[in-house]
Amino acid sequence: MPKIGPTGKFPEGKFNEHDEGEIAIAVYPKKGNIIIDFNSPVHWIGMPPEQAVQLAETILKHVKKMAVEEP
Repeated sequence: MPKIGPTGKFPEGKFNEHDEGEIAIAVYPKKGNIIIDFNSPVHWIGMPPEQAVQLAETILKHVKKMAVEEP
């Protein structure tokens, strides 16, 4: 699994004084749940619309796969 957690980068620039920078996340199914793992305490996340769509599609992909696999 790739490294997850804060990267120390600000690829979209600093949003405000509370912005702590980019964070790599993992999204995966586990024990009937969809896990979104930040590997770090997170107060909020922000992303451009394209990344929000990608996150939503990833979550939906796992949900659909779980629905097919469950009896």
